[in-house]
Amino acid sequence: MAEFNKKADDAVDATPNVTEVVHQDSSTTGELEAIIDAPVDRGEPILQVRNLVKHYPLTTGVVIKRHVGAVKAVDGISFDLYQGETLGIVGESGCGKSTVAKLLMTLEQATSGEVFFKGQDITKLSGRALKAVRRNIQMVFQDPYTSLNPRMTVGDIIGEPYEIHPEVAPKGDRRKKVQDLLDVVGLNPEYIHRYPHQFSGGQRQRIGIARGLALNPEIIICDEPVSALDVSVQAQVINLMEKLQDEFNLSYIFIAHDLSIVRHISDRVGVMYLGKMAEIGSDEEIYEYPTHPYTQALLSAVPVPDPEARAHRERIILTGDVPSPANPPSGCRFRTRCWKAEEKCSTDVPLLAIPERFRGHETPAAHESACHFAEVKDVVGAAS
Repeated sequence: MAEFNKKADDAVDATPNVTEVVHQDSSTTGELEAIIDAPVDRGEPILQVRNLVKHYPLTTGVVIKRHVGAVKAVDGISFDLYQGETLGIVGESGCGKSTVAKLLMTLEQATSGEVFFKGQDITKLSGRALKAVRRNIQMVFQDPYTSLNPRMTVGDIIGEPYEIHPEVAPKGDRRKKVQDLLDVVGLNPEYIHRYPHQFSGGQRQRIGIARGLALNPEIIICDEPVSALDVSVQAQVINLMEKLQDEFNLSYIFIAHDLSIVRHISDRVGVMYLGKMAEIGSDEEIYEYPTHPYTQALLSAVPVPDPEARAHRERIILTGDVPSPANPPSGCRFRTRCWKAEEKCSTDVPLLAIPERFRGHETPAAHESACHFAEVKDVVGAAS
């Protein structure tokens, strides 16, 4: 895998792991579309997320509705995606991973925060400009059964993006382009007249990937694309995605539960907990040198095939349930389940920053972690 250097800021603030946004000024929609379609050098930031927030309001009453609170699904996360890399996002169910995916696709409107694509804040775009962004950011959905229209043929499903963006493929070329895409993802090009129910789960996910590639995007957001597939089929789909990334020069945001798969495909990994980013770093930093207690607990739960390594590693059992995102704990959100929690954790919100004890040292432990008492814990054989 390619190595991507994180350009960390020395200042201790809420977003030390991200680079400065270079704003691209445009006075007309045509200029904006030209900026959006311009290529980005490999290793440079292509997508920059700043303090992204999504709160879903809670109301009572039928006739007269009263606002009583909010579900804080995503509550101020920041990260960069570099051109040509894969950023994995992991965390347990309900931590906000899929909401982040929807916000990046502008399928949901952010409560606050900014999402910059090539220097343009896409949360403020509409019309032709937003349409141009969506052409460059596509998505592969979790369920290969419900994400395909059962009433449409495979040819119609993969070719539908060309109806919305006719400039990508003239009408006379569409059949050939659809057949080429089927061939690229390892399916028979003659299957274009078949319906989704005539394919297996792995084949359906390949169809979903082909649909995502149809518009030649630069970013593909993969929302748990292999969680509904058998293990052997998962490997085939992951290998296909790695092959396509090299072939089409793609950047991936890969959301998943399976830590082993995330490590296999990702260059960097972000760990989410209750709407916030708990830790972010390269795959080696997160898996071999985790500093956040939540990351350490996740890694200790990964099955290890080696009986000797399994016998010598410590299993971290978290107590209690995940707090409600409608009423998260004060201070550190993980404190109610953390064995390190002290009084400071209930009053001070930990910043996502390089821990002070590792700052200035050339060590893999010097990566961003949102913990007051961050330290490396040896989780033997985790995700090997």
